Amino acid sequence: MKSLTIYNCTNFNITDSVSILEETKTDNTNENAGSISPNGSSLIISSKTFLPFSCVYNVKVKHDILAWINGAYQPAPIYKEANSFPAFFCNDNNLLIIVAPTPIAKGFTEALKATYPDKVNISGPLNFDFNKIKTFEKHAKGLYFAVDEDTITSKHFFGTGVETDDEAADAIDNEKATYLIANIDVLGKSRTIGFSKKGALVLYSKPSDIDKERPYLELAIETLLTTQSLK
Repeated sequence: MKSLTIYNCTNFNITDSVSILEETKTDNTNENAGSISPNGSSLIISSKTFLPFSCVYNVKVKHDILAWINGAYQPAPIYKEANSFPAFFCNDNNLLIIVAPTPIAKGFTEALKATYPDKVNISGPLNFDFNKIKTFEKHAKGLYFAVDEDTITSKHFFGTGVETDDEAADAIDNEKATYLIANIDVLGKSRTIGFSKKGALVLYSKPSDIDKERPYLELAIETLLTTQSLK
């Protein structure tokens, strides 16, 4: 399984290896949050041109560990965990694809925008149209949606064809659905793919049939084209 987070991005002028800063919540000072650097020449995927980048984002983890500090092991209730992942920018379609789960991608993009506001303009995650995706799927396998009930805030439906359930269909029509798992034919093969309103595209199966340098990116782009989420 691979999770990619996709953003609408009208400017991404990162031409050198640079550090990313993040403001601390305790004393309002800036600390190193990671880095981003161009990674080779442009890629052509499904007739789209992408610029590749190597990214690192340091996530703070609250967990008591012993860390080697000033020549001795000392308790450290908070430590940083480095997450490395690639990103790809398509200027023609104003699209930024980050090959990382949404929580990491969100923290990374927010820090990147704050550090380089004149070089990066990310307006928000790609908004998947679930009603449009329904017309291309063979059937849905799962649906998460918000509800307005006294003791329940969300519901999860699973099973082949859940989109035919009246409550699930209403959730999609009223834009209360937050995550859709669907079976869709992409590149001549049925694939299980998740679509999130937070811009995440989750590829549940390894695309072993795609003999390309970056098969997950290839499958992601073809999925966007198949569902008309990208033109």
